[in-house]
Amino acid sequence: MRKELLLTLALLTAGTSQTLYAQQWPVVRREAKPGLRWWWLGSAVDKQNLQWSLKQYAEHGAGAIEITPIYGVQGNEKNNIEYLSDRWMEMLRYVQAEAKLNNLEVGMATGTGWPFGGPWVPLKESCSFMVIENDTVTKKEYRKLLKTPGVDKDNKTCFVNRFYFPLNKKTWRVITLWQRYGAMKVKRAAPGGSGWVIDHFNKTAVANYLKHIEAAFERTNTPYPHTFFNDSYEVSNADYTPQLFPEFKKRRGYSLEENFDKLVDGDEKVVADYRETLGDLLLENFTQTWTAWAHSHGAITRNQAHGSPANLIDCYSAVDIPEIEGFGLTDFKIKGLRQDVGMTRKNDSDFSMYKWASSAAHINNKPYTSSETFTWLTEHFRTSLSQMKPDMDLMFCGGVNHMFFHGTSYSPKDDVWPGWKFYASVDMSPTNSIWRDAPFLMKYITRCQSFLQWGKPDNDFLVFLPVRDVWHKQSKGKRLMQFAIHTMGRLAPEFVDAIDKIDHAGYDCDYISEKYLLSTNMVNGMLQTAAGTRYKALVIPNNNNILTEAVRKHIEDLKQHGAQVIIGTRAADLSKSAKAEEMKSRLGLKLIRRSNGKGFHYFIANLADKDIADDVKLAVPFKDAMWFDPMNGRRYRAQTANGKVRIELRSGESMILQTFTNSDEPLFDKNVDATKHSDTLDFRKNTPYDGSIRLLKGNWKLSFTETSPACDQSFHLDTLQTWENLNETTKSLMGTGVYECNIKLTKQELQQCNDWAIDLGDVRESARVYINNTFVGCAWAVPYVLQFSDVFKPGINTIRIEVTNLPANRISQLDREGYKWRKMEEINVVNIHYEKQSYADWKPVPSGLNSRIILYKVK
Repeated sequence: MRKELLLTLALLTAGTSQTLYAQQWPVVRREAKPGLRWWWLGSAVDKQNLQWSLKQYAEHGAGAIEITPIYGVQGNEKNNIEYLSDRWMEMLRYVQAEAKLNNLEVGMATGTGWPFGGPWVPLKESCSFMVIENDTVTKKEYRKLLKTPGVDKDNKTCFVNRFYFPLNKKTWRVITLWQRYGAMKVKRAAPGGSGWVIDHFNKTAVANYLKHIEAAFERTNTPYPHTFFNDSYEVSNADYTPQLFPEFKKRRGYSLEENFDKLVDGDEKVVADYRETLGDLLLENFTQTWTAWAHSHGAITRNQAHGSPANLIDCYSAVDIPEIEGFGLTDFKIKGLRQDVGMTRKNDSDFSMYKWASSAAHINNKPYTSSETFTWLTEHFRTSLSQMKPDMDLMFCGGVNHMFFHGTSYSPKDDVWPGWKFYASVDMSPTNSIWRDAPFLMKYITRCQSFLQWGKPDNDFLVFLPVRDVWHKQSKGKRLMQFAIHTMGRLAPEFVDAIDKIDHAGYDCDYISEKYLLSTNMVNGMLQTAAGTRYKALVIPNNNNILTEAVRKHIEDLKQHGAQVIIGTRAADLSKSAKAEEMKSRLGLKLIRRSNGKGFHYFIANLADKDIADDVKLAVPFKDAMWFDPMNGRRYRAQTANGKVRIELRSGESMILQTFTNSDEPLFDKNVDATKHSDTLDFRKNTPYDGSIRLLKGNWKLSFTETSPACDQSFHLDTLQTWENLNETTKSLMGTGVYECNIKLTKQELQQCNDWAIDLGDVRESARVYINNTFVGCAWAVPYVLQFSDVFKPGINTIRIEVTNLPANRISQLDREGYKWRKMEEINVVNIHYEKQSYADWKPVPSGLNSRIILYKVK
């Protein structure tokens, strides 16, 4: 691995990668910035547009791009570039050079589309599945079969063996097994990447696959990327590999051939042992082989283990950056959060799912947990920045600290709008209208991740992962078991319930597998993993979890050395080993806590439908505390008294709290505000503390800028209203509407207080606010409140609010006009149900401002 990369990882792991003075934000490293999965359609890229695209990404706040080549664009075949060709590698080298100029990290999928595969994968090294025939034969027929050699059905279906089991003195059961090669081809493959998916259980197949990619780098003298990526394991039918039988006997200690009837019939033990064997082979022959290969070339690996049949903690642990995935939109019931009934997809990744990858990172002291973020929140062209934030906050609370957008499509700058699109939403790209204000979301993510990457995890409990309990389930009729995001709730509902109970009781935890539990010991009164992460106790989800003798013995040994081992998740039992966070247990907030050299820091999100204003005790000792607002970068001294911290969070709001164990040094400089944070409201009355409210009424001027189609009309509005129904032109408008009004303030009003806040109410979808031509902030998520100081003057003041809408109305108009913009190959653009759909019948989406605007003084 590159020396500088090793040094960076070592420093981050040690928690000493930066100096953080008490009153400052952490130093922003490139890794703290959001990443972008970068779809290359047909790999039909050119240097001019690559340069423009990379500059756009960097200027908007991205810190990394991940190249994933996929299918092409109709009619553009002549510009496609074959994957790994000399021309393709030339484009990669160009990207690496330009990315360096823009301070962007370059990663790439280890193939095209997904899963790993391609035209260079021979049939006999492709993924395969069992074809099984059951027959009952007489004793005479049995003797004849013994002398008859097995015959392949065809070149893809090869004879493996016959298994004979006596039923009685006269009849035998004969089970014939064939191996069917070519179980799957690469999905969404790019030119030069179409072909068989590899046999992930076969080390030779994996090594040969990687050698082909390696040869292209060596042939063209192309530097290896910073990171190689692997998407979720989606080889849905692959349940066999040629070495299954000898590997099974070596690992499980008995013959699978002699018990093949039990495997076919769904015997609980044999099926569980079969599943465990597949998991072992995937971990060793694929995950570890791939990571070792990347390291040999100075690169690291980022991996989505979910979807595989293996123990997810072990597979996530075997790579440099474990990555989880969000798939859908969570219904948080947050006040004022944009609803789009019938146009959203339910999130299949809950809080417990996010913790698989972060648990592996935490117990192994790895600095980063990444995420494939915002996959399929809503229908195309309808996703707002405000809808992204709560699901991002939930991921942060689940341990994610290195997010990647899913995703952005390379599209030539001059291509007719909407350009080239990937079939799944979200579309975080320059051709989306939300791109205008995306930098504010990017800054929010960067500020959050700068804290979440600093220090060390400080979760309370290790929770034993009872994977054997799951392997022993549902054995009849289905041998292969895959731990996919979409099925974890059904496969392991008891485990999901246990994690939820721990969370609701006010604690946090990390999952640990047998492998890593066996190397965990007691150090200075705490459980400590081999990598050095410490916990207060071990939780066994229930008293009948299946434990191997080695694990049982090790747990008893830990107890002999003073370890606290809790059976079940009763709050009373948990409280004997750790102190609950009242913010969770009593106030219902979501949070994650990390330790640092000066104390602790929390990321806290109010994802409920009620505002919070309360004083709470923390689970950690502190002498002082400070708030950091990731929405705007401001810092505030926390109100503390009698060992409690004042918590004020409106529905949908998130903050970072840093505590200090001692306060011997000055904590607050002149740039730190004395008040807690941006919206000091009396939440019971929803008014400012001093009661000073100004409603901005009437006499609004609405004009437009940066719109498609262009609109030079302006409107005078007596009351605020959105623009989609003003006339036929504004009905299909995509872009920015500019609302302007004047307000008169007296010198006396400004002398009394010149710290103000503006509540924009319902914004569709993001709003930049200017007062007297001074930019005071962008409101892009609920609550749409901005705080500012020293911009008003005595007399007439101009307020300008630039509101950017979604592209939904524009794209539906194109469909009504019959314009062919769905020009991508293969799956093209589909709806959230993966079906073809026209948007012509969409009703106009509200665009602009449509509620009262409140201006008030901040106490």
